[in-house]
Amino acid sequence: MKKVHIEEMVSYNGHNVKANGTVTLNFKAMYSELVKTIQVLQLLNNDVVVSTKDSKLGSFRVKDVVIDGDGESKLKFDSMTDYVEMDKINSLVSVDGEFKIFMDASVDVEDEDESEEVEEEQEETSDEDWDEEDGDDEDWDDVEDE
Repeated sequence: MKKVHIEEMVSYNGHNVKANGTVTLNFKAMYSELVKTIQVLQLLNNDVVVSTKDSKLGSFRVKDVVIDGDGESKLKFDSMTDYVEMDKINSLVSVDGEFKIFMDASVDVEDEDESEEVEEEQEETSDEDWDEEDGDDEDWDDVEDE
């Protein structure tokens, strides 16, 4: 597990709470933050703690990352009311302009050694398949001679 910490300048873009307790929190980021937005993709399918410099907003999952043609991006996070601080999320409504959010998560990272072993196994398998195919070619040679 690798701990990932991302800091990004965003502006608040709304939130909603559904009857079943699902919370969706939205942010917008400018073109200058594009590299950091792309880093957020590595947080997919992981619990992400989202916080500001003043407070922890809660534990979320990345729902959506949308990058517009002009490089501006929209980040959507999903959670349940049990895992978020609703009063702190509600206080974001009064924040004007951009502010910094912090996203922290533990992400599974594939080791280079493991990936090399997988590649070697795939090469060995493809070599074996090739040898079998060579045997089939001899049968075709007989057909062509007739």
